[in-house]
Amino acid sequence: MLEINNLTLEVEGEQLLHVDQARVATPTIIGLIGDNGSGKTTLLRHILETHDNVTYVPQIKEREATKSGGETTKQYLLDGLKQYSQILLLDEPTTHLDENNIKWLTGKLKRYDGIAIVISHDRHFLDQIAREIWSIEQKTLFKYPGNYTKFKQIQEEKLKRQQEEYRQYVNEKKAIENKIKRKNDQAARANVAEGVDHGDSGSSPYFNRLQKKLHSTSKAMASRLDHLDEKEKPVEEKEILFHSATENKYGHKMIIRFEDSVGIGDRTLIQNAGLYIRNGEKVAISGPNGSGKTTLINQICAKYERQLTIGYFHQNLEGLDEEWTILENVMETAIYDETTVRIILGRLSIRRNDVHKPVRLISGGERIKVQLVKILVMDADILVLDEPTNYLDVSSVEALESMIVNYPNAVLTISHDRRFKENVSDKEYVIKDKGLKENMTVRSRDETNEALMVVENKISQVLSDMADGSTEALDKTFKELLEEKKRLVSQKK
Repeated sequence: MLEINNLTLEVEGEQLLHVDQARVATPTIIGLIGDNGSGKTTLLRHILETHDNVTYVPQIKEREATKSGGETTKQYLLDGLKQYSQILLLDEPTTHLDENNIKWLTGKLKRYDGIAIVISHDRHFLDQIAREIWSIEQKTLFKYPGNYTKFKQIQEEKLKRQQEEYRQYVNEKKAIENKIKRKNDQAARANVAEGVDHGDSGSSPYFNRLQKKLHSTSKAMASRLDHLDEKEKPVEEKEILFHSATENKYGHKMIIRFEDSVGIGDRTLIQNAGLYIRNGEKVAISGPNGSGKTTLINQICAKYERQLTIGYFHQNLEGLDEEWTILENVMETAIYDETTVRIILGRLSIRRNDVHKPVRLISGGERIKVQLVKILVMDADILVLDEPTNYLDVSSVEALESMIVNYPNAVLTISHDRRFKENVSDKEYVIKDKGLKENMTVRSRDETNEALMVVENKISQVLSDMADGSTEALDKTFKELLEEKKRLVSQKK
């Protein structure tokens, strides 16, 4: 059994997190979410220290020189699952895992005969495993039934209620204020009735009584206004308007045309890659760990670094000045004003005075956010993002997702986060058996007609590219598109 009662966790004398009560008596899987720094990992460590028969798999793991991040993570998970503890605590277990290993972990957790609490930013993974969501909001733990999608539905319904309650509050407040104003105006005019002789006193008993009555009514309304249950205005995210000269410079032209083989030394990872990116397209690359995804984008960047301005994000990225503040680091290369930059930082939970923190004092997760924002607001023709969602909290992933969708220029992304990839990508390339092939199922899936239109547009694009000189890779793509068109046409019949 897991039980927490009236718990307050503090850091340097300040409240980090309060848990009123949390009691779990039967095997279940709980998804634990919250902003970076909200106390998720601290809560897991508290459970580890205060309960018996607990296994804890941390997010930061000691890596052997001969093993990749994915191999290290899987070994830690295998060791943890072998313990068969009553309580299993997993801190971001999908970090560095490819999609096949995420499926493996999903299956293991579904069969786990104990209580599992899982911190994760992967929404698809949480939807697959979680039966309950614990969410840290405003330094307090809240519990919600169901998986992550159910949690989002509850949150959206809650926001709609808050918006409606605020609208009713504003309307009622305005109506009372208008009534008070009218009564006060009437009272001011009550003893100045036109054509009436009030004598030396300037007023009459009747109009004095009327004026007092109006003042009394006004005071009653003012008292009602004072006791009106005040509702706070729900927070509304400000729209981010990206701009770019690249759109005018390149139009809808092909800006990346990569048909080389990819390898390390004498070892070939991808044979005759055929990857094509037009200006403004959002493209994802998928494949198992070790298949050559990062090597591929490194070679693409090396080939085009003199032709294009590339904003390249990767996990080991350096380049922030330790003594400068967050805001100073981002503004150094920004093409946007400070207000816009602060809005973007705010979307990733870096708000108000936090922007003035020196970089040397911020956490690893905050550094990643700063690097992402710095790249988003620089003058780049294309963004190349290698696993940008690692170490981000769920709300930051969703914010980044929204910004990439609205980003005006091309974006090339590597990610094992299935939902993130689906939501930001126009097309996807998959590495399999040393080949790179476009996944033709990544399109708007609602209507066959729309899918057919997409394929026909791609056929037109390929024909246009072939006019500049055909290649084996383009011929292959053209044939595949014709087959896909044939399939969709037959599907319509």
